[in-house]
Amino acid sequence: MEKPNGAINLSPRLSVYFDILRILAALLVMISHYPLTLGMFGTLSRTNIAYDAVIVFFVLSGYVISYAAETLEGSLRRYTVNRVARILPVAVVAVGLSALLLFFVGAGRPDLYGPVPDYADWPAIALRSITFTNQIWQSNITPFGNGPYWSLSFEVWCYVFYGIFVFTKGHYRWVALLVLAAVLGPKYVIMLPEWLAGSLAYHLRHRLRLSRKLSVTSAAMPVVAYLAIQIPMPRDWSYAYIGSKVEAVLGFGLDGAANFGWGYLLALLFSVHVFAVGQLCAHGKLNSNSRAVRLIRFLSGYTFSLYIVHDPIIVFVMAVLGTDGGNYTISFRLFVYAVVFVSVYVIGNLVEHKKHLFRSGVSAVFDVFSQAGQRFTKV
Repeated sequence: MEKPNGAINLSPRLSVYFDILRILAALLVMISHYPLTLGMFGTLSRTNIAYDAVIVFFVLSGYVISYAAETLEGSLRRYTVNRVARILPVAVVAVGLSALLLFFVGAGRPDLYGPVPDYADWPAIALRSITFTNQIWQSNITPFGNGPYWSLSFEVWCYVFYGIFVFTKGHYRWVALLVLAAVLGPKYVIMLPEWLAGSLAYHLRHRLRLSRKLSVTSAAMPVVAYLAIQIPMPRDWSYAYIGSKVEAVLGFGLDGAANFGWGYLLALLFSVHVFAVGQLCAHGKLNSNSRAVRLIRFLSGYTFSLYIVHDPIIVFVMAVLGTDGGNYTISFRLFVYAVVFVSVYVIGNLVEHKKHLFRSGVSAVFDVFSQAGQRFTKV
């Protein structure tokens, strides 16, 4: 795929830094759901680190997708094909795997899975999940016990909002955005600014230049502010001040979006950090063939799979082995981690690393519909 004229590559050093952040964020989500030790559980349960990691993913996604849309894709078709090929195959596998594991052990372990939905509801749950409509308005469908899946639905529609804004013009753009917001509901609109914070950091990268000293300060201060604000506060502290008030007005719960007060602040802090790091990484060389860089690239290639399938695998292993979340034997927990990592490696190689094949397939489907549309208009 050729780049549009004037396209500028993402700084290699910044790209590697993003990969490191993805690895750390995915691991933090997994460890938050299944801590290695009881002491780690006590620390993580006091502060919602998993939610913070999701906001990190959102900001990184906003930055990288904005870069891809501007420099690599350049058209709504390419943008859509790449997003579908990247997201949908992994989502289908995650939903299918979650359903399969729940089918085998869910009924016998309500302590782990909660009430198992009626089998007659499963097709609807699967369809709502893979179409990412599982969070519209008052819906809060967690596909077959896969808790982390909630955020993927929000992120995918951020892609759609952004694609409409960038690749359409005039009145059609605003009508389409308003219709989309009305169909999806307030939860999706509330989460959108957290993603857009990363997009803003990207679009300001060449419009606002910082000195090296100011860049270092701007990169460090959000980290200090995060530790000063979030660590001493109780879990989901902003919900009582903001989220609950919005829920009272709406008349229903915001579910994954309920802590958006802190989410907005964290997205702002992290986007400033990313912008400043981008300034620092704009110049300088990187040995892309070094062992460290190759290892980082390798591990980063599995972060999406790790994020989206770790939870059902962990619960399944506990169910099969007859244990629960209260077993803090380190050897057992390391074994569970090993099962997750091996599973993620297999799934990643089968799905996540086959984007080029899925891209060709999605593009072929688009061609079929395009040709059919042309024939229809000629009739």
